[in-house]
Amino acid sequence: PNGALWHRFIFDDYGERADGGSWGTRGPTFGRVWPVLAGERGEYELLVGRPADAHLKAMAGAGNAGGMIPEQVWDGRPPTRYPAGEGTFSATPLAWAHAQLVRLAWSIEAGAPVEQPSIVACRYVRECP
Repeated sequence: PNGALWHRFIFDDYGERADGGSWGTRGPTFGRVWPVLAGERGEYELLVGRPADAHLKAMAGAGNAGGMIPEQVWDGRPPTRYPAGEGTFSATPLAWAHAQLVRLAWSIEAGAPVEQPSIVACRYVRECP
């Protein structure tokens, strides 16, 4: 589901170029779908009382045939020669994404994020230990 897919910032010189070439210093690049961001958004959805199953499904769906989740996946924007949903030239597997998938699954089971650093909770929701 598109609502469960989240893109990295665009035009910051990280990601693939418009022609599909690898990132570098030769022109603008595009932020593609980052599965790890879907997991982080899923935790937010749980915090505000909404389901996060679609975010978990989107993350799992980004995995390759071996179940390895990449850093970024093609999103259907040009260049179109790469199928949407397949890993880009980014890191695969990305351990951070795998950890986020597990954490989101545990959070869905618990009904709320299982990890929230106290310094973050204290600053943003005023729940200080």
